[in-house]
Amino acid sequence: MKSFISFISLLLLSNASSAQFGAPVIIDSNYSAQIRNIIAVDIDNDGLKDIVASHQTDTIKWYKNFGNNTFSAPVVLTSTIAKPFFIDTGDADNDSKTDLLVANNNSNNSQVVLINNNGLIPTIIDSGIDLGTYRAYFSDFDNDGDEDIVACSDLMITLYLNNGAGVFGNRIILLNGAEFYNMTVADFNGDNFPDIGLCSSDGIEVLLNDTSGGLTAPNLLDLKLTGFITNADIDNDAQKDLIFPNSSPHYDVYKNTGGGTFILNQTVAFYQPNIQNPPFAIGNVNADAFRDAVYSSINNNRSLYWRENDGAGNFQNEQLIDSTEMYDAIFLADMDNDGDNDILWYGFDFNAGQKKTGFIENNTFTLGVENIKTSPVRIYPNPASTLLNIECQEKITGIEIYSAKGDKVARYNTSIIDISNLAKGSYLLNVTTNKNTFTTEFVKE
Repeated sequence: MKSFISFISLLLLSNASSAQFGAPVIIDSNYSAQIRNIIAVDIDNDGLKDIVASHQTDTIKWYKNFGNNTFSAPVVLTSTIAKPFFIDTGDADNDSKTDLLVANNNSNNSQVVLINNNGLIPTIIDSGIDLGTYRAYFSDFDNDGDEDIVACSDLMITLYLNNGAGVFGNRIILLNGAEFYNMTVADFNGDNFPDIGLCSSDGIEVLLNDTSGGLTAPNLLDLKLTGFITNADIDNDAQKDLIFPNSSPHYDVYKNTGGGTFILNQTVAFYQPNIQNPPFAIGNVNADAFRDAVYSSINNNRSLYWRENDGAGNFQNEQLIDSTEMYDAIFLADMDNDGDNDILWYGFDFNAGQKKTGFIENNTFTLGVENIKTSPVRIYPNPASTLLNIECQEKITGIEIYSAKGDKVARYNTSIIDISNLAKGSYLLNVTTNKNTFTTEFVKE
């Protein structure tokens, strides 16, 4: 088995910068309103991620994934939300269907809106919010096993508690007294309660969950005013790190040192506009199990680039993905179930006056003995937090899990495995069948 792990390690090193992308494919160009947000979500629960796009004015559209990189004509999910600015996904009522949560940024009548995937009818959770709502996230704030809602609007951070059946309570104000521009939600101190990373008029702050329904005093990271912040585990240490704009064109990468404290790790020229929904995403796009950066550059006519993560959380030299389109929104997801992250995109060609929604296939060979494109193994969901499902056209005789360092951490002989006791991070899944051995990657969140 040591020789197998050595082979995997060599494979990871040799393929560390082997991301191979196809040409951009246009899925839709027949619309007039700009797209604010584009995401991947399995709306119809068929095991394939679909495309959902929110337009600047009142429309959210769904493009069904048929497989083989083909998508349906757009289906309007709703045209009653005035300005759907941001969409998050989760399971509000624990029915194993993915629901949508929308931040409706409609001036003094902004809203938080739930679209339950049981009829797909919008339900207003909160309305009449002053000035604007920029983010709304599903998050189990009180750690009781169901998804609550945390929202960021111009004058307050609010909480809506879930009764366990997808019914949410009245607005609870977690924070006010400043102007709030954006936020990200994650467990920053490892206590299983979600915390908040915040962009406000006070600067960049981290506010920990006090585990009693409120927030602790803020930990100020930087006094800069910025419109965007996101989190990702950039060094696979099972701790969420923070990324946000510095002065244009740079982003600061702050590494989580434990307990919700952070230090500046790197400043990178991503050439991003300082806006609340920038064309920027963090996710693994090559074969090394570390999360890379994908972004479009205002320095180069909004062409699409990526920077490889060196494994220590440093983003390396800029590499071109495509310069034939202009990219204004992107999202990373495995759209073809081949084990690597593809790119969803929206772009506005000002010269041609044309707006486009599209897809770029990632042709990277996935970790392991076999190329996952020809592998009969399928795993879902990925990332996963409790149960991981493994499907295979061949009879499975054994399953082993290895850490990113190559240590075997678990062995199973069933196709549904419980990973709840694993630490958060990336793992290799070694699936042995009666004919072959296949290896792929999954993320425990």
